[in-house]
Amino acid sequence: MNSIEIESCRSLPPREDLDTILAQYYALIVQRMRDIGFDIDPAAPESALAEFWANADDYLPPKGCLVIARRGTGQIVGCGMMKRLDEHTGELKRVFVIEEARGTGTGRALIEARETAARSMGLKRLIADTLTPNVEMRDLYPKLGFTELDEPIETTTYKDQPKLRPYLHYFSKEL
Repeated sequence: MNSIEIESCRSLPPREDLDTILAQYYALIVQRMRDIGFDIDPAAPESALAEFWANADDYLPPKGCLVIARRGTGQIVGCGMMKRLDEHTGELKRVFVIEEARGTGTGRALIEARETAARSMGLKRLIADTLTPNVEMRDLYPKLGFTELDEPIETTTYKDQPKLRPYLHYFSKEL
């Protein structure tokens, strides 16, 4: 694998490039939801992409941040987003690294880049949630100083997807 560079976006990358990585992310999430017993509409990944694009400005400065990981060839091999929830809190969303780039520190770098952006935005806390089968993130967050919470927090997924609540794990980190 070529070297990987992390890029903080001031504007959205070309839609086709971002759709490619997000489609892989949504396909993985849908598969993991099916694995825990959910009957998922086959159109769910396309609906999720449409929802992202309808709200994409939430993930760009000054409201949030979008970071991507690129190979030397320019191919996007990972992404991560953060949006401001309130004056002091940011929520991490859609961290994903393609399989061949896993184990390279790319996921860690994507989270660290969003922490840096959150601090520059004056945020004091980051929160995140992830599904039970997302063992990669459940393992990585604590290694980066996040605490797994015993009680639910009102993340975007918590609010928008009540059926997922029993399968969500919540993490928080003071900045």
